[in-house]
Amino acid sequence: MLKILCRRRLWTLLSKCSYAQITVHEGETLNTFLFYCCYMFFIVLSLFSGIGVSLIPFRDCNVGRPLERRQSFSAGAPYPANCSKMVVKSASVNDGGSRIDMEWNDGKMSRYHAVWLRHHCLCEECYSTKVNQVLIEVDKLPLEIKVKDVKIADDGRIQILWDDNHCGVMSSDFLRKYCYSLSSLSARKAAVKTSLYTGSTLPSVTWADCEADDKHVYRWLKNINEHGLGLIKGAPVVPNLVSEFIPKHLAQLLDNTYGKIYDVIAMEHPTNVAYTRSKLQFHTDLPYYESAPGIQFLHCLKFDVSLVGGETIFVDLFAVCEEFRQTNPVEFKTLTTTPCTFVRNHESRDTPIHLHIQRPVINLNNEHEIIGVFWSPVSAGVAEIAQDVVPQYYRAYQMFARAISNFHTKNEVRLQPGDLVAFNNRRMAHSRNSFSGGRGERHLQGCYVNICEYKSRLISLTKKYGNVSTIKRVGNMDWM
Repeated sequence: MLKILCRRRLWTLLSKCSYAQITVHEGETLNTFLFYCCYMFFIVLSLFSGIGVSLIPFRDCNVGRPLERRQSFSAGAPYPANCSKMVVKSASVNDGGSRIDMEWNDGKMSRYHAVWLRHHCLCEECYSTKVNQVLIEVDKLPLEIKVKDVKIADDGRIQILWDDNHCGVMSSDFLRKYCYSLSSLSARKAAVKTSLYTGSTLPSVTWADCEADDKHVYRWLKNINEHGLGLIKGAPVVPNLVSEFIPKHLAQLLDNTYGKIYDVIAMEHPTNVAYTRSKLQFHTDLPYYESAPGIQFLHCLKFDVSLVGGETIFVDLFAVCEEFRQTNPVEFKTLTTTPCTFVRNHESRDTPIHLHIQRPVINLNNEHEIIGVFWSPVSAGVAEIAQDVVPQYYRAYQMFARAISNFHTKNEVRLQPGDLVAFNNRRMAHSRNSFSGGRGERHLQGCYVNICEYKSRLISLTKKYGNVSTIKRVGNMDWM
């Protein structure tokens, strides 16, 4: 009898708790009282049932600790994407019609402004499900729009009447997924943070598997997203292979000043330092374009064993930046507020090239999270900055270069014929060791894909094989 009363009492307490928060190291939020009640429940269960229960100490949890809002590099747990079981339990119009407060069946509360709801109305008049586009004429909406009434339909949808006499409907799934409370936004931001890959070998799939089943293409693209790079082994050693394989499985190749496909091979009269046997310092490709290439591919066609050196080295700039922020906060701020000049001039070509852009090396969103990095000392142009910031800018520029070169974690690989390595050019800097060895030849063929087209394909395959909420930030300047 005592056992039954204890259980009933605990479940009563569990059902009534929905307000206190607990923050764990991974950035997740849990119900504090729920956590402690569960802890008590297992103690009682252990005492009255005779079942041995292993209890976890609280040392890994910090009650009430705020989220680290400025940290954009982490190994946070994914934000739960499945909101299909969540339904609105009650809804009320408040603040003179300026907002609707909703309570969910799990006890959580959400607040939605009338103007936000009006702009996201999903009725046939406001949104076309055929073309997936908004039909609202924004310039016709009242500036001070209010909600007159709200009802919950039997099917769980929310019916809203605004003071412009428009009546619309919204699903519980939609509202829960896009709840913009501070805790919801924090959870979604925690889920997109990247983490440093520390494996001794590059994450890989095989060419044959990718050709046979797109779930292996998904694994490849996921490796690029999570680790910054991914390798395909066993590709045919055939020139221009990427011109068919990449569009077939990912997206169309990105045209640029070097063409859709370029050959990295030592030349007698090189037009780029990459076309020599010299060392390449760490860089990202083509930062002088407004939309620099997203994913870069290098297909190894030949790498003679007689050659000494020539290894390709990768370093995660997101990780470097976060560490630099902690060790050199003044210099970090300088690189986020002072523009660097990136240029590429080719006068001798049939069609001369003059590419020029100014932007910070490190780009942040409104919460000071890193959303883009551009780095290429060989493409640096003349700094056109105010004279009073010149000394601190070059100090920061040089110290950041040292931070990259001396970073504790690098991925080095000597590509073999048939290897096809892909890496995020918006996140990973790459370099090359110098090489020598008589007439031996090293021949790579490269190409690019737009970063947003890569992410689009990743989302499509993730919907099929994984969880979209686990997709990480890709460095495309997206503020989320």
